Amino acid sequence: MKRYFYLGLGSLAMCVFGLMYNWTVFASAVSAELNVSAASVANVFSVCQICFCAGGVLSGFIYYRVRFRASMITASLMILAGLFLTSRAENVMRIYACYSVMFSLGAGFAYKALLTSVMTWFNDKPGLASGILVMGAGLTAFVFNVPTSLIIESMGWRTAMTLLAGIAFGLSLLTAIIVRPRGVVKQVGTLEIEEEGQVSTGQMMKSARFYVYFLWSVLVLAGCSSLSGTAVSCGVSFGISATMAATLSMIISLFNSLSRVFYGIIYDKIGRKTAMGIATTLFLIAVTILYGAFALGSTTLLAVSFIFVGLSFGAVPTISSAYILTTFGRKYYPSNFSVQGTYTLFSPFLGTMLFSVLFTATQSYPASYSYLIVYALLAAVLLTTLNRLLKPGGENNLSNPQSKENEVLRSLSKRRSGA
Repeated sequence: MKRYFYLGLGSLAMCVFGLMYNWTVFASAVSAELNVSAASVANVFSVCQICFCAGGVLSGFIYYRVRFRASMITASLMILAGLFLTSRAENVMRIYACYSVMFSLGAGFAYKALLTSVMTWFNDKPGLASGILVMGAGLTAFVFNVPTSLIIESMGWRTAMTLLAGIAFGLSLLTAIIVRPRGVVKQVGTLEIEEEGQVSTGQMMKSARFYVYFLWSVLVLAGCSSLSGTAVSCGVSFGISATMAATLSMIISLFNSLSRVFYGIIYDKIGRKTAMGIATTLFLIAVTILYGAFALGSTTLLAVSFIFVGLSFGAVPTISSAYILTTFGRKYYPSNFSVQGTYTLFSPFLGTMLFSVLFTATQSYPASYSYLIVYALLAAVLLTTLNRLLKPGGENNLSNPQSKENEVLRSLSKRRSGA
């Protein structure tokens, strides 16, 4: 039961580690008070993404060098300081320094450290554990956006940011105190366990299995995130109100969050091939229906497209952590997963920024989304390539590098019960 308590608490903490996705609620109020352009305020989020990723990479490489509690407490203090100092910022550069850098580095560090630690308790169900944990981060907008908006309207953005600082610090500190990573068993009795399937970060980065999956995750994430980021303006282009368009855009966030647990279960019960196959197919369907919506001018089809976008969006963070663990082993998982996590850096450039460039040139949504067709088709090709790289039966052997350890544990347990 302890591991499921860790899983639940971890999912709650992930909500506050994902608070950078709450920045859009603050953007207009901050822009108005500090008298800076909307673009300057919007770029705060872009820098957040880079620093969040950097914090995660750092976390992975020092995971075995610093105690989990010490690293999490440090990250909690960075989160507190970053958010609190942002609430006192008098210019946009201080917001970049405090929110984009300090808070995001701490949040990214805590995110990877917590995810890695809780995953050590779920060698038998890596997909489910990954899905539930990352679902917490996906629910950030649902949990915080409306209450934050109400507080900003009634008491101002500085008060809202201060309250978030307290909530984020409390949850992250509680996690640091309570959660414990499960120790890696080196020996059981007198039998030494072979570290079969344990691939170092250097070896992983020489493997085609890593790069093919990495490219697949980049394309799916970039495509889905760009649709999510432009959903409101796209909806308005269909002639509906901004409020209705915002409501439609929430469909993506909702199904993105809920699908993460679904992919985790599929990964554990059926396998990686099926989980990735479903995600890729749904991405292709989403793009097809989107262009059908443009052709017919149908907001109903647009909403259906957003559902499929959300369903495919949730696959990437869930499958990524489980794939790295099951394919390359748990010994080097912290650093391996951190390197894989750099795929998020490419999302802004290949997604929203590319859309902006194309839209500026064409002033057409169908033309500006044309890269989605290429991404969806390439994702299908990459999936086929990865399936060929992972030999039949070989994937199952790699999928549980602790299998020998577990067999020995079961054998000893039977001997003791028999004695």
